[in-house]
Amino acid sequence: MSTAWRVATLAAVVVVYYWCGKTLLFRGARRLAAATRIGPSHWGTAQRADVFELAAAGASHVLVVAALLAVTGIGPGMLVSGLARPDLLALGVLLGVGELALGSLLCRALIELSLARGTRARTRPARRTAGAAGAGDRRAADSANRRAAGAGVRGALLGARIRGVVGRGDRGALGPVGAPAPPGSARRSRTAADPADQGQSLRSWLGRSRGGWIRHHLTSLKVLPLWAALGLTGVQVASEELVFRGVALTWLREAGPLVALTTSIVLFVLMQAFFMSSWQGAMFPVVGGIVMGVVHGLVFWTTPLVVPLVVAHVVFFVFAVI
Repeated sequence: MSTAWRVATLAAVVVVYYWCGKTLLFRGARRLAAATRIGPSHWGTAQRADVFELAAAGASHVLVVAALLAVTGIGPGMLVSGLARPDLLALGVLLGVGELALGSLLCRALIELSLARGTRARTRPARRTAGAAGAGDRRAADSANRRAAGAGVRGALLGARIRGVVGRGDRGALGPVGAPAPPGSARRSRTAADPADQGQSLRSWLGRSRGGWIRHHLTSLKVLPLWAALGLTGVQVASEELVFRGVALTWLREAGPLVALTTSIVLFVLMQAFFMSSWQGAMFPVVGGIVMGVVHGLVFWTTPLVVPLVVAHVVFFVFAVI
């Protein structure tokens, strides 16, 4: 099979299974959760649906890995490659922690950049409105001056009073009795409001990141025994490493590192964005997918052992969702 057909086959797996197939699986799991009372009595329908969806995803991942091994002809030894190297498993733990730190740093930088751009966008209309109001005040003052000049001494005195009032309005906000506000009060009020606004925006971003498919794992950690929740998460995470590193990079090795790594990283990152409720929520798994896709791809290309990468992936994911 040519390289183009191999790349197309892997892309078809991502679209057909990870998008279309899992859409049908999740729909069936939700219907089953609504029609049955499987599980503890205190589970709600939403919690039952999340657990069912995660279990269905894990079982189907195992089937997909088995099918890919059969199609590609890769031996089953790849599944446990690196398991007998405790030193590499320990390095996998450290690798997962480092990837989590890097991914968190990049996400925070992107959030701060987005918040800063949003703040600038909100202040532009206010500046334009203030400029228009200032121009209107100046036109009114000029008109008053002209009327005052034509009315004699009394008009001149009236014009002077108007100029004084308008001048005070231009220099600062008026207090309750028409006196200028204390210097810096407007600046202090804006400064005091900004942190709360940014904090609310940051909380909103973090809240969105806990939706979509990530919600399945969060719910499982809450309602299932720890060993069961980690088992379901481990099956799904291990399957992703087997598909996007073990199978993809082994099957495309003859095409060279550029084609193999690019295909693996792009498909892995694309899969991370599926089933997230918004682009803000998808940013977290996408950024993590880029970090993990690049690092794990390079590591597997030089040292084709998949189990240490599974350990790193589990460590990354568990600490990210807790």
